[in-house]
Amino acid sequence: MHPNEAKIRDFYKSFHSRNSANIADFYSQDVEFSDPVFPKLKGGAVPGMWSMLLERMDPNATIELLEANADTESGTAYWVATYLFSKTGRKVQNHIRSEFLFKNGKVVRQKDRFPLWKWTRMALGTPGVLLGWTPFVQGKVRSEAARNLEHYLRKKGIAA
Repeated sequence: MHPNEAKIRDFYKSFHSRNSANIADFYSQDVEFSDPVFPKLKGGAVPGMWSMLLERMDPNATIELLEANADTESGTAYWVATYLFSKTGRKVQNHIRSEFLFKNGKVVRQKDRFPLWKWTRMALGTPGVLLGWTPFVQGKVRSEAARNLEHYLRKKGIAA
């Protein structure tokens, strides 16, 4: 197994066990992250986002890594997050594909992919089924997540 693949596997073990210190160590200081909810995060905001999500995570949530591969420069992962969405209490089972770029043994870029409309259907119920595909609802999900993260980072004194 390539050392970067081992790092990916350790990252998801840390995520599953809610170890935000190990997660932060996975990234370079100038990391860039994107996913459908947090499309443009950089630097300290990336491990800060994971810390926020871990602190607020459903205690019965599971993170299951199904696939991981990596070489010297890049890697991929396929994982499933299963949890209750705190705002609605609805069960979400989010299937996510992650792509990583490595430099000097640290992740400098991570892109997570999942269909946001499927997430809104699970997390929001009927409104998500009816309107989760619309730019309005997806924009609302993104802006609320960004506000929550900004507040969290400020409260914890984390530079974004």
